[in-house]
Amino acid sequence: MLEYPDPDTIRILVTSDNHVGYNENDPMTGDDSWKTFAEIMSVAREKNVDMVLQGGDLFHANKPSKKALYHVMKCLRLNCMGDKPCELELLSDPSTVFKYGEFTDVNYEDPNMNVSIPVFGISGNHDDASGDALLSPMDILQISGLVNHFGKVMESDNIEVTPLLFQKGNTKLALYGLASVRDERLFRTFKEGKVKFNVPAVRDGEWFSIMCVHQNHTGHTNTAFLPEQFLPDFLDLVVWGHEHECIPHLMHNSTKGFDVLQPGSSVATSLCDAESKEKQVFILEIQNGKQPQLTGIPLKTSRRFIMRDVSLKSISALKPHDRDSITKLLQQEVQDMINEALGEKAQKNAEGLEQIIPTSDLPLIRLRVDYSAKSEQGLDYQVENARRFSNRFVGTVANTNNVIQLYKKKKQTAKKAQDRMDIDSLTGNRDGDVGVQAMVQNLLQSMNLSLLPELGLNEAIGRFVEKDEKNALKDYIDREIDNEVKLLITNQQLGNVDDIHDLKKLVKDVRSANSLNSNPQAFREQENAAASFATQSWGSGITGRDVEVDSSGTNGRTSKSRMRNTVKHRTQKRNGPSGLSAEIIESDESDRDISPIEIDDEPEPTTQSGRRDVDTMEPPVTEGGSGHKTSTTRKRRAKTNTKGGRTPKTDVLSSLLASKRGG
Repeated sequence: MLEYPDPDTIRILVTSDNHVGYNENDPMTGDDSWKTFAEIMSVAREKNVDMVLQGGDLFHANKPSKKALYHVMKCLRLNCMGDKPCELELLSDPSTVFKYGEFTDVNYEDPNMNVSIPVFGISGNHDDASGDALLSPMDILQISGLVNHFGKVMESDNIEVTPLLFQKGNTKLALYGLASVRDERLFRTFKEGKVKFNVPAVRDGEWFSIMCVHQNHTGHTNTAFLPEQFLPDFLDLVVWGHEHECIPHLMHNSTKGFDVLQPGSSVATSLCDAESKEKQVFILEIQNGKQPQLTGIPLKTSRRFIMRDVSLKSISALKPHDRDSITKLLQQEVQDMINEALGEKAQKNAEGLEQIIPTSDLPLIRLRVDYSAKSEQGLDYQVENARRFSNRFVGTVANTNNVIQLYKKKKQTAKKAQDRMDIDSLTGNRDGDVGVQAMVQNLLQSMNLSLLPELGLNEAIGRFVEKDEKNALKDYIDREIDNEVKLLITNQQLGNVDDIHDLKKLVKDVRSANSLNSNPQAFREQENAAASFATQSWGSGITGRDVEVDSSGTNGRTSKSRMRNTVKHRTQKRNGPSGLSAEIIESDESDRDISPIEIDDEPEPTTQSGRRDVDTMEPPVTEGGSGHKTSTTRKRRAKTNTKGGRTPKTDVLSSLLASKRGG
């Protein structure tokens, strides 16, 4: 057992992505996640740490099983409860961070609890909030008094980050947290300057600031990650969760001046190269006036994982049609990987000393085999079925169904590469951290959906597949169909568009405007885009400045606002509670390119569903042919309004079908 830290040193155990409950029904690897988590918590007790910092994805699902909850709560009670006093003094008001009604204190200051090692954790993308009450498994642990759940995001388009302020001796610590937010949405929120950090009033070298995030660290797409440059430069250390590759040292960002620690996962959830690195937890020691000290501790209960790549065409002695020789070569390669993973135990077996290897010691093996031909006209290498080949190693490996992964590199023309996705790349992504949403997004990008928004459909599929929300797709489609019918009934411009393609585009633009209530700027941009498109189809030549838009909020009130091409980049400070000041970080002028558009909002009754109905006023009468067309349009509207104020659903759908047949 490590000695107690000195009175001026804060000792923190850092872990992330424990994924308790992963593959728990598998007879071989089902208990790996909670056994490793139990080891991590025992390390915290043996090293006499002051706190445990968990970087998200404590659970593998946002609806964990009873077994997963039981093991996590058992490990926390066995290792975090006790008579040892916690020497961390809380200086800030915890009610600004913990928004749980009566339970607004840290658990080690609760007189009804006997906590010796407090655990502070954020929600990840696997155990995020869901349901009507937006509760996550971390909220359950918070209410039970076992975990301090901080960094909760209430509004993804308007984020305020408030730290917890601690002191031990002469060392002061500011702990910031940001729960997992969809990467594209968080990227846009930072870009628009709508992320505010509350900082201590006096922080010139006095506070050591740590921020815990759970986002993509590298860009899978242009905006599907959180750039380090978006984070404020007053931070000293960023603990980066979500990425499963363990990087056992601090990475310094010279531009922003802070260090980044990526602890990685404690259990392999996919057979990819990032998961094959050694699993570790880290002891971080902070002392005022000194550089932080980081010590990595390898996890003994983490299952060994070996991964290699083999290209058959690079082996000159092999013939493409000689399946037996290829199978023997691959068998020997897999056996060498098993021996490397087992170490001394494998050596004893080779010497003839029979030894039964426990199930917990069986390694994970992944051999990626490129069986493509040497030339485009050549014959591909004949390889045995992957499942049949993998079953040869029952009793010696933990993953007996997917020991090898067969793939071949294909050269595609530019047109084929643009029109359809590469199946091999999809297979590779399935073993990585990209997830189902990234794969679905690639498919949706090649489609031009007119009724269902691509972004919402992608999110619904992600909830259905990754979070097992069985009604996610049905609820989403029913809700969107409802909105489209209301849009067709209430929007008068749609009756003036004859071309079916123009009609689809206008529906899509106005539909996008209705879905952006939470983002006023993007909402107004979409309103004007729809209005300008409609007026172009009328041929009136009206500009965005002359368009007046009637809109109303969900509460029945309206506001008259004007949007101009002025972007302020400022830092405002004001004194807040507990010695905090507010610092607003906004984007530069180069981040936005908005045309000078003025919009006047006029009151309009709200609909029963609470959504915003957008009706753009008809264009003014101009000289020439445009005035004649406008007068004709008014006559047509007058005729329609005499039937009852709003066009019935059947009439609108019939007109759409007639327009389509005419086109």
